[in-house]
Amino acid sequence: MKIGIVLHPFGEEHPAGLARTILELAKGLISLKTEHEFIIYVKDKPRLALDFPPGNWRVQALGGGRLWLERLCRAERADVYLFNTPVLPVAKKPGPAVVIALDFAYWLLPARSWSARWRRLATYGYHWLSLKRADRVIAISQATKDDLKRFFHARPERVDVVYCGYRRISRIPEIPVAAPEHFFLFVGVVKERKNVRRVVRAFAAVADKLPAMQLVIGGHAAGEYAESIRQFIEDKRLEHRVTWLGHLNDGQLSYLYKRATALVFPSLIEGFGFPVLEAMDAGLPVITSRGSSLGEIALDSAWLVDPLDEGDIARALSRLASDPALREKLRERGLARASQFSWEKAARETLDILERAGGK
Repeated sequence: MKIGIVLHPFGEEHPAGLARTILELAKGLISLKTEHEFIIYVKDKPRLALDFPPGNWRVQALGGGRLWLERLCRAERADVYLFNTPVLPVAKKPGPAVVIALDFAYWLLPARSWSARWRRLATYGYHWLSLKRADRVIAISQATKDDLKRFFHARPERVDVVYCGYRRISRIPEIPVAAPEHFFLFVGVVKERKNVRRVVRAFAAVADKLPAMQLVIGGHAAGEYAESIRQFIEDKRLEHRVTWLGHLNDGQLSYLYKRATALVFPSLIEGFGFPVLEAMDAGLPVITSRGSSLGEIALDSAWLVDPLDEGDIARALSRLASDPALREKLRERGLARASQFSWEKAARETLDILERAGGK
């Protein structure tokens, strides 16, 4: 069977969850060494050769422009197609199609301008149409499956939950980073859905009680939201207690995961939450949200908080900083929980769905 994988987004300098999910699934599917052929469709011709495992696969560039996906019907045909985000060509579906749904943060968070409201409605309409026309839908968590039913009235029997894998960051050679001796760690883009402002406010609430602790923020931080956090830190005179590191590569993450006191990741919305499993796999205790997909992924292997309650986050920071026995318990549970996820497992489950959709 020919399996077409629409590798998009692709080629970003710092790929986030959307790009990472489809890329790792594609690698995982090829690594299964089945008799299937794989056609990897990309928007533009890759500048460098794809770092994929050996196998029966080839790349086909469709060309750029806003309507690039419409060219799929004129490209080499596949027996079944895997799409990301979830989007299909508008004019014509090329064949049996499986779409991946990650999260719908754009629909859950407020739009603060007329242009943002228009983009929000246009994106919702595109997703609604694509989900309606797809043969199967893959949700990366039960939380996402619930949102598909709530927002798009997706029929549960058409939606399969396939949990993602994660990068084993702790196995990557460390690259030292200028970090304090004792610190809480946040990693991710600094934006509203990541709830960084409440993390900083919670740290400020316990900073006097935890004089040895600092907060390290690793991730791209620009725009109005990030600036409001910087202003709060300045107002509270905590500049010497909060370190901004910007984007981190895998080696730097490996270094920080192995030295932090805890990962603090109480996002408001996550389809999956890769840092939670990356940190657990490194033996780092995790503080994360009770809601969204994060509580579902972490279960009792992390300290779960109400992401809207700064006091709850602050109590978690204080407890983990002062209780070595609790940190050790979460470390052991986290290692066990992380071992239950892998891209190989995700690829096998995805392949089964593709085979059923393609009529094998």
